[in-house]
Amino acid sequence: MRIAIDFDDTIVKTSDKIREYLNKYNIKEFTNEDEKYEFYKKHIDDITNELELFDDVIDVLNKLSINNELYLITARSNYYSDNIKDLTIKFIKENKLPFKEFYFGCYEIGKAIKCEELNIDLFIDDYSINCLEVSKKGIDTLLFQNKYDNLKTVNSWQDILKYVEG
Repeated sequence: MRIAIDFDDTIVKTSDKIREYLNKYNIKEFTNEDEKYEFYKKHIDDITNELELFDDVIDVLNKLSINNELYLITARSNYYSDNIKDLTIKFIKENKLPFKEFYFGCYEIGKAIKCEELNIDLFIDDYSINCLEVSKKGIDTLLFQNKYDNLKTVNSWQDILKYVEG
C-alpha cells in the first residue's frame, strides 16, 4: 500500500508550538497579513526546530513502513523561510521517520492531485478539506484528530495502525 501523510498537526504538533510562540510574544491575533508574514518569517525556523512528534508516530511509521511505502505530502514551502524544506528534512532524518519521498508546496497543485500522481492508496491529514478533495479522487482518507461528517476519523497513531492492519 502507498500511504501519503501530512506533516503539520498530523506528525508534529505545529499548532501547539505556534501558540506557544504567540503567547511568548503576547500576540492574541494578527492585525493584518504583513504582521502575520513578519512573525512567521522571524520565527518559523525556530518553531520547526522545536516541533514535537505526536505520541507513537515513530513506532507506528516504522511498523507501517515494513509492508507499505510512506510519502510525506505537505503544504510547507519556502514562503516564510528559505530553510524550511531543509529543516523539515533534517527533522525527519534526525527522528528516523521512514519516508520514501518528500513533497513540499503541495498547496500549489493540491494534495489530491499529488496523491493521484503517486497512486496513493491511503491519505492521512488533519485538514478536512484536504481529505475531502483526496476522497473525491477515490482515495481512502483518514482525518487525524478532527471531526467532519462523511470522513473516517482517527484520534491517535495507534488508531491509524489498527486501521491499516485491519
